[in-house]
Amino acid sequence: MTILSPKIGIIGAGRVGSSFASATYPDGKIVAASSRRPEHRAWLKQRLPNIPIVDQATEVPELADFIFITTSDAAIKPVCDSISWQPHHHVIHCSGALTLSVLESAANAGACVAGFHPLQTFHGYANPDRLSNIAYAIDCDDEALTAWLQSFADAHHSNTFTIQGETAHAAYHASAVLACGLLAGLVGISAELWQHGGIDRNQALKLLSPILKSTIEAIADDGLPDAISGPYVRGDLETIRKHLNITSDINPDTSRAYAALALAQLHIANEKGNFDDVTLSTIKRLLSGHLEAL
Repeated sequence: MTILSPKIGIIGAGRVGSSFASATYPDGKIVAASSRRPEHRAWLKQRLPNIPIVDQATEVPELADFIFITTSDAAIKPVCDSISWQPHHHVIHCSGALTLSVLESAANAGACVAGFHPLQTFHGYANPDRLSNIAYAIDCDDEALTAWLQSFADAHHSNTFTIQGETAHAAYHASAVLACGLLAGLVGISAELWQHGGIDRNQALKLLSPILKSTIEAIADDGLPDAISGPYVRGDLETIRKHLNITSDINPDTSRAYAALALAQLHIANEKGNFDDVTLSTIKRLLSGHLEAL
């Protein structure tokens, strides 16, 4: 079955939801959106004229047949359970961490359900460009809805992949957090080390930006392990010792993060084959012993 004229509704039009809303507005597919926050509704009404912007989630399915639930993860199931779904509805959550079980009440009512997670970070509101040239995780058992979600990704020059099951979702989402949220935090604690040379964090972030961009480019262009550089691919023991000592003196938490991350990625760095087994064992003992001592 081909889906020709979907009427799209957004429940929880925050950063992600408002981006979906803005992306579907030009072609007239979006017909309603909800937000509990008055300032969001006022902002959306200016951005999406002639589209009902409501405060109650239950009003959206009365107008739409394809409903994206883009609330926080914790709110998805309560929101879904609060709505009287009908068989013509297609209910799609946008969480990477959660399975279809959170949409059980919709499925039990005969609605088609899916998970559709944009592998992207969203800052600011209504940024449809964030939905293009990325990857989407799809969790769906319905062929027609899966095809429609894939067509959405295709229209935004993006790739899709399938993910199903608690373990797969949890591991995938942990990976996304490591590559995005925790990466940003890692850069933050990296920048804070510069204050011991008289440079504040904001200035350090600007100075670190070129090497961060080059690293991301190397990962995309060359892959791993080639994109990894530094003492852990050279087997530079003295430099490693200096790093452990100075970070320990400055901040034990930072030092613990440094050593744990270095230890966790050591097997990838070792794929370059630049040092022997004795050096590898020595580095492992250095890092493990440092972690135990903190």
